[in-house]
Amino acid sequence: MKEFIKWSSVLNLNMSSCLDKRLAKFDINSSQFFYIMRICQEPGMTRESIMETVYRNPSNVTRALMQLEEKGYVRREPSKKDRRTCYLFPTEKAIRDCEEIQAISQETIRDVLEPFTEEEREMLPKLLKKAGLHAYEINKLERQKEKAEGGEC
Repeated sequence: MKEFIKWSSVLNLNMSSCLDKRLAKFDINSSQFFYIMRICQEPGMTRESIMETVYRNPSNVTRALMQLEEKGYVRREPSKKDRRTCYLFPTEKAIRDCEEIQAISQETIRDVLEPFTEEEREMLPKLLKKAGLHAYEINKLERQKEKAEGGEC
């Protein structure tokens, strides 16, 4: 267990690097592609609903979506009921590239998991999700605690 952080970091760093290289022809990177995938899967979702599925800091989500809008992958449409809410839609470019981007991400996963048995390939995502969600909840509680302590001054 003492090497858990080391090896999870090694996996993240190297898988991200590999994805960055493979996605370079689309002018996107490993921290942007999944937004395109989600918005193509569910056109019209809000920034808030995408934040609930990616477990990232709101400022990181906002920055990534702005970059994807500048690159022509995402289009924002303000709500007619609440101007503070925007709906996110894939552009023609996103729709055109989505399938190949998905294939690249799947190929990268297959390459990384190649030395695993079938049973290990099935178990690893479940274990990573369990650990990731728990770490997310711990971090969320820590942020709440910091806000509460900071609010007492």
